[in-house]
Amino acid sequence: MVLEGVVVSRDVIRLTPGGIETLNLTLQHQSHQLEGTHQVAVELEINAIAFGEVAKTLDALKTGATLSVKGFLSQKNRYSTMPTLHITQFKMLNES
Repeated sequence: MVLEGVVVSRDVIRLTPGGIETLNLTLQHQSHQLEGTHQVAVELEINAIAFGEVAKTLDALKTGATLSVKGFLSQKNRYSTMPTLHITQFKMLNES
């Protein structure tokens, strides 16, 4: 899955109990998508998480940065079905 979005909030980078860097952030996405024959305006905010080298690189970003991210969706944890985007790759589109 690929998604473009703006970083609207981010936590401080931290370590998992296993010593792996992890960074939580929130992305805001806006686009127009074709559904059948109609254009649909899409707007959403999604919680995202990155681990390891991706987290360390993302840690330099400030809110307002625009990214194209690649990753997968998973539930937040075993107690919550809220989706979280796990970022496995990203590309800077602009820095704010």
